[in-house]
Formats: sequence, C-alpha cells, structure tokens
Amino acid sequence: MSIQSIMGTGLSALFANQQALKAVSTNVANVNTAGYSRLDVNFVSRTATGGLAGVEIEITRVANTYLSAAEMRGAADVSAADILAQFMDRAQGLLGDPSDSSSVFATLDPVFSSFGSLAVDPASALRQSSALSDLKTLLSQLDTTAEEIAALRDESHTRIISAMEEANSLMSGIARLNASIQRATIGGVSATEAETEQQRMLDRLSEIMDIRTQERSLGGVELRTADGLLLVDVDAAVLGLSSTSNGEAYPGLVMMSPRSTTEIPLERHLGGGELKGLLRARDSELVNLQLAFAEFAAGAAETLNAAHNTGTTVPAPNQLTGRNTGLLATDRLNFTGVTHIAVVDDAGAVVRNFRVDFGAQQIIDDQANITSFANSVGDFQTALNTAMGADGQVSFANGQLQLETTTPGQGLAIRDDTTSPASRAGKGFSHTFGLNDLVTHGNALGYATGLSGADLHGFTAGQTMTFALRDSDGAILRRIDFTVGAGATIDSLRTDLNTALQGYGQATLGSDGRLSLVPTSNNVARIDVTEDTTVRGDTNMSMSELFGLGEALPLQRARSLSIRSDIEANPALLSSAQADLAGAAAGQRALSPGDGRGALAVEAASTTQRRFAQAGGLAGQVTSVSDYAARLAGHAGVRAEALEASKLAAESVREEVRARRMGEEGVNLDEELVKMTTYQQAYAAASRMIQAARDLYDITLNMV
Repeated sequence: MSIQSIMGTGLSALFANQQALKAVSTNVANVNTAGYSRLDVNFVSRTATGGLAGVEIEITRVANTYLSAAEMRGAADVSAADILAQFMDRAQGLLGDPSDSSSVFATLDPVFSSFGSLAVDPASALRQSSALSDLKTLLSQLDTTAEEIAALRDESHTRIISAMEEANSLMSGIARLNASIQRATIGGVSATEAETEQQRMLDRLSEIMDIRTQERSLGGVELRTADGLLLVDVDAAVLGLSSTSNGEAYPGLVMMSPRSTTEIPLERHLGGGELKGLLRARDSELVNLQLAFAEFAAGAAETLNAAHNTGTTVPAPNQLTGRNTGLLATDRLNFTGVTHIAVVDDAGAVVRNFRVDFGAQQIIDDQANITSFANSVGDFQTALNTAMGADGQVSFANGQLQLETTTPGQGLAIRDDTTSPASRAGKGFSHTFGLNDLVTHGNALGYATGLSGADLHGFTAGQTMTFALRDSDGAILRRIDFTVGAGATIDSLRTDLNTALQGYGQATLGSDGRLSLVPTSNNVARIDVTEDTTVRGDTNMSMSELFGLGEALPLQRARSLSIRSDIEANPALLSSAQADLAGAAAGQRALSPGDGRGALAVEAASTTQRRFAQAGGLAGQVTSVSDYAARLAGHAGVRAEALEASKLAAESVREEVRARRMGEEGVNLDEELVKMTTYQQAYAAASRMIQAARDLYDITLNMV
C-alpha cells in the first residue's frame, strides 16, 4: 500500500467518524423530542463499492413502517374517542342528576307541587304567583339547557374549521418536504432532517384525520385516507366546507384532491381523528341528545297543557282562542267520545249547555235541541256556531279554533265527559285545539296530528322538499329532492314519499296521525330535511312543521317555551277549577270560586302516562314525564361512560404500539454513549494513521 493510499484511507476514516459523531450528538440532543426517530450509522468500504481505498458512511433514519402506521391509526382512534368523550361528558353535565336540586330535571317537581298547594286556596294571589314562578323557572332552565347543548354543537363546528385549517397547513408542508426530499435523493444528499420534520407533521396530521402513508420511489411519502382517497403527493389536497349546503347551519366537509377543483364529500372517507370525532359529536351524538331533550321538554309542556285544558277560571273567560293546529276546515274531525261546552254567567251558573257527541255527530243543548254535523272540522264549526245562536260565536281559520260569547259578563267553560271523554289522537277536545293551553311555543309541540290516510293532505302540487340521508355518524350520504304530486290524500302523499325515497326509507302513518320517515337501508340511520317550501292550505305550516320531519324543528321544541301571555300578565287566569257540565240545566251552578280540582289535575299530571315518541337514542315509550326525565338522564350518563370507556381502550392500544415503536426508533442514551466512545477512538486512530503517513513522507523525503 502506498503512502498516498494510507493518507487517503485515514482521511476518509477521519471524515466518516466525524459525521458519525455528529449523528450521535443529534440523537442525544433529541432524546426527549416527541416523534424523533434516531439516526443510524453504517460504515461501508470504498473497495466494496468499486471505489478507492478507504471508508464511506451512510446515515439513515431508523423507521419501522409498520409500527409507524399502527401508531398513526392509534392516534386517530384516540383523538376521535377523546373528542367524543369530552363533548358527551360536558353535555351530560348540563343535564345533571335528577336528584340534584340544581339540575334541569329538579325544576319539574316544584311546578306540580305548587299547583297542589294552589288547590288548597285557588283564590290566593300568592299561591298563583308562586305556581307561575316555579313554571317560569322550569321553562327558563329548559331554554338555558337547550341553548348550552346547542352551544356545544357550535363549538364543535368551530373546532372543525380550526382542525381543517391545520390539516390543510400540514398537508401543504408535507407536499413541500416531498419535493425537498426528492431533490436531496436525486442529488445524493442526506435528507434525514427533512424526513424527521415530515414525520412530525405526519404524526400530528394522524391525530386530526385517519391517514395511510406509502413511500415514494424518489423519497417522501404519498398520503391517502384510510379508504384510499389521495391527499398528498407532490401537491396537497384542500379541505373546506361544502359550497352546496343550501344555507345549512352545519355544512358538510368536502375535499378537493391535488390538482382538482371538484368537491368530494369527506365525512364518509374519515376513519378517525379529531375531525371524525368533532363531526360525529356535531352531527350525531349532540343531535341525538338535543332531540331526546326536546322530546322531554315538549312532553312536559304538553302534560301541563293537557291538564290545564281540563280546567277553567272563575269567572269563566268570554273568549277561548286556540293555537295553530295545522288543520284545515276540510279535515275529518276524527274525534270519539263526548265533550261539553257551556256558556255560563259571572256567578258560574249555566246559561246554555251543549253536549257534543262525536260518535253520533250531534250537538244537543240543554233545551233538547239537536244540531247535526258532518265529520269535518268546518262542518262542526258551522254546526256549533248555529247551535249557540245569539249566545256565542265560533270561527275557524288559519288552523285556529275560536269561541267567544256575545253577551258581556258571560263566559265559556269546556270539559270532556268523565264517562266517555272526547279524544282525537289521545288528546281531549280543548287540548286538541289548544283552547286553554298554559305553555305556548311558536311551533307545534307534538306531531300526533290525528289525520287519517283518507284526509286531504292540503299541500299544493309542485311544492318541494329536500331530504338528506344520514349515516350513523350524521354524515350525509345523499340528498333527495321531493315534489308534491297530484294526489290529494295523505295516503297518496305517503306513496309519493316512498317513491321518492327510492327504497332508502319509508313513510309510515301511525294511528294517531303521526307521519314518520323510517330508514329501510342498512347504511341510512336517519332521514333529515334540509329544505322545505311546502305550505298546508291557510295554516302557513310546512310539512316538516306539521309532522316534525327532519331534525331542525323537533330539536327546537325545548327553546322559547313561555307561559301564555294573558296568564303571565294575570296569574288569576290560571284554570284552578273544573266545570260540572254533564247534565247541567240552565240556571244550575257549574263553577265554584273555591274549586281547586283544576289545580289538582295539574298536580296529578306528573304521574299521568303519556306517549313519548322515539327521539335521539331513546326509544318510543309510554310513561310519565317524571320517569322520562330519569330515563333521559340515565341514558346520557350511560352514553358518556361508554364513550369514556372507548377512549381508554383506544389509549391502551396506542400506548402499547408507541412503546414498541420507541423501542425500535427511539434514542437509548447508553447505546449512544458506547457509539460515541467507539467513534471517538476510531477518530483518534484515523488521526494517528494520518500522522504516521506524514512521518513516512518526511522520512522518505529526507532519504532523498
């Protein structure tokens, strides 16, 4: 071996060990850096590669592709589960425990108790005000809780936007590093720093959305969703909100692939990550809770209204104005049983008494006069107006029934027969039309319309709706446009709806007149309504409002509940009494000032069984409003516990994978110390070899 060869070998060893020491230093400096993968050093003989004598060094980043992918999947699962657990825990906390005096459910019992106290002294202004005060507290708590749950949805939507923007930034950075790594690979330059930085970005992106990586031939990674949708190659995809959401409060998430301007719905391509968890919280978990809570709130209001409609004030009011029922004059009455409607004087004595027998379709007054009517709302209104004659007036327009007396000092009292009470879809006569409601709302509280399949649907041919088919996570699978057809009946409307839903769902009409859209496809969990331009006759009520279709309107029933304005202004208008009208003749006293049976009926309503519809995660059931409150609180608690357990399970899996990955990719200080000592000694040996070669040069030159 020549002296020159010895010098070259020594220099190559000196340089190689210097680079090796630098790699070890980098490892040690990043021992606590999250996501850092250590650098590994390999020495290669130049002669083995056909080069000159000496040694070369290869510095590679230690990366286990399988464990890296497994940890990224684990990170996505943990992030999604953590988000859901957080939101559901907070939502469950808003409801509280029914036994807790500060919970929304705890404000229900005092209302019924106050009406029980009012029954002892119905004329007491203090007891009347106390009953209204407790009722205001209940309605305020319902509104506040509903608003707070809605605020959680708003928060999840805001966080979706933030996470989406961060994902866009990360994907753009990964694409830029792909180009940098590719240039370094082509130029034969180490790209370990760029690869390390890219891995940090990938680790963070995997927490936002579930991703899969594949190494590119020239360096860098190709990034896709779990089901193969391209996210990053040399360019990056762009995430955004759908531009075709038609003004929806919570639009869907879309993606434009690299070098494309076409929007692709993204929700169903997400397998995990923060985005998945936030979307599921926004569009599924919180919606289900909102719907169930709204069913409770509406049930509480309707329970109070049903009881209040059995009573009357003393003296009786001279006018009873109902709510907008969504009914048309042409609709069938569909009542069974008997109700009594009386005109009474200010002392509670009967002036006129009308027995309405819906089975016989007759109105019989206290003088045995008979007025018959056909089986429609309009015919009944006309017949009652005729029977009352000069003593009263009855009108029906815009879905509202109104009764009033024509003589000053006289009032109206209504009570269903105790033996054969009037009933339409489970509601009494006064309650059906809302003639004496205690709690009011801008929209319908219940969707048991009492309509039959033979009734005219009342919508105009050509009016349109848009349905959204949602999966179990709330993602929209597809939209379906529906146009009201030429058929005039409810049955024909159902047929048209079934045709439009194309086998994904079916329209069903219950015996109580509740029209429901039931999914029939395994992929479809809910059928929502995103747009509705239909109007039923003169009621100004859409199909969604009438039947409670979709999610937007039903979940709003817990908001803006209020005490009827005239009662709130004058607590004495609380219906604390009940009229004894069955068989009462003219001049007979039917109302007494000290009667508290109306207030007792409200108190007893707390245990009255009523039908609650399927809402959110709670199945339809017949129970009391108090029991339903307990079941709702229990359901929310169980759901929060289940999501917390899912989070803990996901964390356990991730930690196991992370430990194994760190065992292979992480920095071990003891190992690095051994390597550093070895490289330092090799560096010193290379220096001595160079010194020896120099001494040989000097000796040789001196010999000449």
